[in-house]
Amino acid sequence: MTTLSLPSGFRRPGGVTFSLKPNTQAFQSPLTKATQTMELPGARWAAVITWQDLTEAEIRVLRAFLARLRGRAGRVYLWDMAFETPAGVATGTPVVAGAGQSGATLATSGWTPSTTGILKTGDYIGVNGELKMVTADADSDAGGLATLAIEPPLRASPADAAALTTVKPTATFRLLDDDQDNIPIRPPIRGDVTLTFEEVFA
Repeated sequence: MTTLSLPSGFRRPGGVTFSLKPNTQAFQSPLTKATQTMELPGARWAAVITWQDLTEAEIRVLRAFLARLRGRAGRVYLWDMAFETPAGVATGTPVVAGAGQSGATLATSGWTPSTTGILKTGDYIGVNGELKMVTADADSDAGGLATLAIEPPLRASPADAAALTTVKPTATFRLLDDDQDNIPIRPPIRGDVTLTFEEVFA
């Protein structure tokens, strides 16, 4: 099935909750109550998006979009709509600098040289189909290089020279369940809706 985008030109939501859900386990001793925690791969983004006072035309468009998603079977590209553009300068043509990278840092190049705050803490980047948050301010050096601290860690190594997205970087999501198409209608055909999504990946 084709991965969809939100309806073109659809209005900005009235509320957005965008959060990272770690994948952890906790073990507690039944005798001493001492607790151990373990982090596992598979942290994923979750999104809750609310639109208020939708018009009849908007309700029709949104319901058609939900029908095309076919519940949890469908996929859609989403981004953090509260922070669509970076707080950092983010100038240049950034790419991955070197193959075989893994973990929670990413070496990059192609930025405007010698720039303080090329990306700021809390900015997002998209790379290799993955959505990452920058967790520390990053500056570019005289050669346009910058090493980014990111979360969650890379799931797969991006190719050398793979492009980075800094404006509306997306990840692939699905509806949390099959009961999201519930848009209560009130006269004269107005409605509010909250949709809940979770990131999906192979």
